[in-house]
Amino acid sequence: MTMTFADIEQVDPVLSEDGRSVCFFGHTPDEDQTFFWSIGLPMMVEEDVFENLLPEWREVGWQMVMQQA
Repeated sequence: MTMTFADIEQVDPVLSEDGRSVCFFGHTPDEDQTFFWSIGLPMMVEEDVFENLLPEWREVGWQMVMQQA
């Protein structure tokens, strides 16, 4: 069965190693199907700042999912 963006149940944002992009992992009920997308940032973000804003980044990821579903 092919999953779509509408099947995403959980979004996990992760800051890239260089701090210049955020990667999103969209988890579906099928453990073998995970969606991945990323956005570039206009400036470097420190890990601690990113972690403090994790709920907001998760919301950005969900908004992106809803635009595609």
